[in-house]
Formats: sequence, structure tokens, C-alpha cells
Amino acid sequence: MPGAGDIPPGWEKSSELRTEGPDDNTLAGVQQGFAAPDLEGIVGLRAYSFRSTTDAIRYYTDTKSKMAGAKLGSVELPDVDAAYTAAYCLTDDYCSASITFRLGSVAGVVNLNTKTRPAVDPRVLNSVTRMFVQRIRQAQQGQTPPRRRHRPDARGPVGRD
Repeated sequence: MPGAGDIPPGWEKSSELRTEGPDDNTLAGVQQGFAAPDLEGIVGLRAYSFRSTTDAIRYYTDTKSKMAGAKLGSVELPDVDAAYTAAYCLTDDYCSASITFRLGSVAGVVNLNTKTRPAVDPRVLNSVTRMFVQRIRQAQQGQTPPRRRHRPDARGPVGRD
């Protein structure tokens, strides 16, 4: 999961890191929430490592098919096998915008819940998702991520100078 230097300035952990699994299909799952005062919401990061790519594809397809009431869209992320965006409101004062992606046998979600209609700058959601994808790729390759700080623009994290 991302460290404090990977997230935008001002964001703080809003929940403890949660782990799940293993079960019949997953090897492990992790979740972490961040309070995002600049976005007036909570950002959740989730990743699930599946026993096979087929299981990850099934999870990705199932989650996308359950979004019938959401405004869906595609998203371009480097080095991912598939990705989509979703935006929806459960009530007038509880809305969500997310990016769901798949990397081989890993599926991930970056989700922003707000108390207002989704007016999220997609650059922020894309930037955080790219950083999360990079962290997952590094873990898949057995690498320890470098310490980073988050850029406020759409290009994502950069190394410390």
C-alpha cells in the first residue's frame, strides 16, 4: 500500500490497514482509507491478489456488471490489462467516483466517496490510481518502492530530490 509520501499533501489515513484472505479465489486482499479534505471526501484503496488471472478477470467482469446504475467510462492507465471508471450517487448527499483495474492476477480499486455530487477532478483520481498501479507492479516484481512525494498535478508521484 502507498505510504504517506505517496498521497497528495493534506491527506491522512482515515482507517487502519485491513487485510483479508486467503479464501477459495484470493490469496490476499488489502484496504486502506485516506481522508481527502481537498476533495471533501474519503479515498479508499483496495487490492486483491487472486490465485489465477482467470479469477481476477472474473472479479473484474463481475464488479463491472454490477455497476448497471453507474455512469461508466474507460480510462487509460499504463501497464494495466483493463480499467474502467464509475460514478454514481446512492443518495443526494452520498456519491462515489472510482477507477477499477486489473493487472494480471491482481485487481484494484481507487474509490472516492463524497457528501456531494461527484465533481472530482479526474486528474487527481487518475494520478492516485497510477501511483497505486506502480506500487502493485513493484510488489509483483519483489521490489521495495522508493520514498516519494505526490505532485499536485496529473503526472503523479516523483522521486525525492
